[in-house]
Amino acid sequence: MQPTGKSAVRAGALAGALVVGLPLLLFAGGTEDPDPRSLCAPAAPGAVAQHASGPDSTRGGPHLDMPLAEADAAPPVPPETIRPGPWTYPVPAPATITARFAQDGPNWSSRHTGTDWAAPAGTPVMAATPGVVLAVRSAVDGHPFGTFVTVLHHDSVVTVYAHLRDAHVTRGQSVDSGQQLGTVGSTGNSTGPHLHFEVRPQIGGRHLPVDPEPYLAGAAIPAAGPQMVPVADCLPLDTAANAALPDLAHQMHPTLARLTADCPGLPAAWLTAQVMAESSWQPTAWTTDSNGGAAGLLQMSRQVWEAIEGSTGSWPPGARPPADHPVWEPATHLRVGAAHVCRNLQQMAAHLAQNPQKRISPLEASAVCHVAGCGRVTNSAAGIPVPGEADCGAGCVTTIHAYIDNIHRHLTTPPG
Repeated sequence: MQPTGKSAVRAGALAGALVVGLPLLLFAGGTEDPDPRSLCAPAAPGAVAQHASGPDSTRGGPHLDMPLAEADAAPPVPPETIRPGPWTYPVPAPATITARFAQDGPNWSSRHTGTDWAAPAGTPVMAATPGVVLAVRSAVDGHPFGTFVTVLHHDSVVTVYAHLRDAHVTRGQSVDSGQQLGTVGSTGNSTGPHLHFEVRPQIGGRHLPVDPEPYLAGAAIPAAGPQMVPVADCLPLDTAANAALPDLAHQMHPTLARLTADCPGLPAAWLTAQVMAESSWQPTAWTTDSNGGAAGLLQMSRQVWEAIEGSTGSWPPGARPPADHPVWEPATHLRVGAAHVCRNLQQMAAHLAQNPQKRISPLEASAVCHVAGCGRVTNSAAGIPVPGEADCGAGCVTTIHAYIDNIHRHLTTPPG
């Protein structure tokens, strides 16, 4: 299927090309860069007043009185015998935060006990600092964390890695900083693939959660595959949260909710974020590309419009549609665009069900369809190609990773 987004990749022709127009992202040689920290999620409101008194209280700060049995398990070795070492992020770049410590909201029974990073299913999850595996739980046990791992460190701090798709370690195993513990998943009480990460120093004889971000200030971010330049480092957060979605996004939320209700597996929030990634919710956005141009909120091509509507109307080949063409009308555009995205989603869900080894979600696969063509998913081993695979060069692969990441960034600002 032909790619349709404004960043659509021409097969085999963009190995060294750069994508323009993806909001909030900077590519080498690209447009003026925004402050990467402006992409981060907002700081948690209403920090609790308790303060840590354990062995690492200088970094511990306020804590939540929410013990975890797997963090308080009997240590396999005395903590003082564990080698100390540097800290690193538990997920590879780009380390995109979607929830912070002590946040409140409907997703949690109480305040949030850690930091969440959005990442595609199957992304490696790594030990944040050297330690010994304290406990490994499987999702079949029914714990809200699903499959998760706890690791004990030199200073009696325990780190927690939750909602994993699978775990690659066992209790008592020594791990180094950056060593893989498992992969990102969505097991347990989870709304989508992400890593829930906790830091729990010993406080009053128990390991209680504190803000992980001070532990990661200055920590390395592991690289994993083609990366954007620069990586948005969200820790620590020094600036305001993401800019609010445009008014049009809020105005069209009821329309999107109605349209996506007819497409199982397509949340309105995802489509909202995809529009933001494509056009920043500018209904008259137009981009000239190798497919003859892309128009409107979802940057659709003339060919896609015809496939859904049965006619291109007054849209001339290879040129911008006239001002009175319905592609520029937000409600009509979203109706056509949602049908197209849903069609891609259904096709990719069926393909991934037959190829469970591919480490990509149906939503992310549908995004690949939109920006680079469904063949990049169906003809690659993991669902997202590596350079040279599925007729996708280095520029093509970078575009795909950047596009998916950009959608995830905008998921942190819900409409409505």
